[in-house]
Amino acid sequence: MNFGAVIVTYNRIQHLEKSIRCYTDQTSKPSLIVVVDNCSTDGTADFLSSWKAEEEGVEKYVITLPSNQGGSGGFYAGLEYIQKREDIDWIWVADDDAYPELNAFENAKKFIDDHQDLVPETAAICGVCGYDGHISPIQRSFLRKTLFGIQEFPIRESFYDGKEFFEINLYSFVGTIMKRENLLKAGLPNKDFFIYQDDLEHAVRLGKSGKLYCVTNIRIEHKDNVAPANEISWRDYYASRNLTYMYKEHFGKWSLFWRIVRRRVFAFLTFNFSKCHLVNIGIKDGKAGNLGVHPVYKPGWKV
Repeated sequence: MNFGAVIVTYNRIQHLEKSIRCYTDQTSKPSLIVVVDNCSTDGTADFLSSWKAEEEGVEKYVITLPSNQGGSGGFYAGLEYIQKREDIDWIWVADDDAYPELNAFENAKKFIDDHQDLVPETAAICGVCGYDGHISPIQRSFLRKTLFGIQEFPIRESFYDGKEFFEINLYSFVGTIMKRENLLKAGLPNKDFFIYQDDLEHAVRLGKSGKLYCVTNIRIEHKDNVAPANEISWRDYYASRNLTYMYKEHFGKWSLFWRIVRRRVFAFLTFNFSKCHLVNIGIKDGKAGNLGVHPVYKPGWKV
């Protein structure tokens, strides 16, 4: 039972330096660590070159992309490489600002050993993401059928109480451990999302090949990177576009209609016409399947 890890980074060397030690210092080390550098310009390449030369009992592989291809392109590249490695059974994925506790891989292996009856039907196990003593509600979610179609529901902190593990439907690419054989069935993340919702859409596809479990003693420190509601930026465009595309592809017209209504209501309640306009552009492109990097709404763009 060999574990690999894929970490995607871009111009956050201070986070990467901290997070990468959380993998090499594990009580049960991964066999392989793949770092995808999204063409960073802050000295990340030099740091990774020095890191590769260190002797730590872990195989290391660095992929340097020719341009910033976003989180979606980064995870696509890392998973494309590691899925070909027949010596790897389970693949951990995470951002560069996520810090697994030092027994995370040990606890993951113990869960698999202790629940061999579940392994054949399992497509992924996920850790618990939290920050400052609190569990994040948005990193793991349920999908539920409602009068308004299929909708996603973030899992409240209180739901975790007293549970060793439980089944989920959606994950973020933070502390998710995919079974390689199921990844091969489900396919790679959609790199044309660029950023946001690529993990949710991938969870829907991976979940069709097996069950997704959240294991509560696998812990990752990760602060939610949620933009303020009154901010008007490129983030609004990609979040709206990709969520719309995901619902269109997987959940049907009724669910899509009501998910768009929810998105527009959220934007309207900011009482900002510019935000509503940007969200509507994202929704329009999502319905039309216009993905990739928008010529105007590139990273850093904001009002």
